[in-house]
Amino acid sequence: MHYTNRPVRRASWAIVATMALVAVQFLFGGGEGPRDAWDVALALALPAGVTWVLVRTGLTPSVAWDEKRLVVRNPFFVYEACLADVRLLGRAGRGGALHVEGVGTVLPWAMTRSVFDGRRAEAARRELRQAVRRAEGAAPAPVRRRLRVEWTDVLVLPILGAFVWAFLP
Repeated sequence: MHYTNRPVRRASWAIVATMALVAVQFLFGGGEGPRDAWDVALALALPAGVTWVLVRTGLTPSVAWDEKRLVVRNPFFVYEACLADVRLLGRAGRGGALHVEGVGTVLPWAMTRSVFDGRRAEAARRELRQAVRRAEGAAPAPVRRRLRVEWTDVLVLPILGAFVWAFLP
């Protein structure tokens, strides 16, 4: 099963499109184009930063599992573990947090409770709990935790360029 929070994804896509329009307005709204590279970096810094945050927190977090393996994609890390290495935390094993052997506590970002939470999210949490309970006692496999690096991290460059430009003498 694969779970992402769809209402958050839809709202994030709308804001990403709005930020693209804001960037175009900053660059070409005055009738003349940008004068130099710094104008472009400054005009893109805010929209790129907002877009990067929304992509990281609203569009890409997900939780996927099958009978043997769990993959949690949080905003900054990806956790891959055998379901036998996962223990449920919270109220009598019904909470959203997971304890992964060798990593510690993992909170699946896409499955946290939010204002967009609905029947689909509750059903996904229930199915994950059942999959973890079924996998208890299975042979464990290596657990992997890695930093998420994606093409969208290029959106951080205009922000860094604006900071460098702002603090140069």
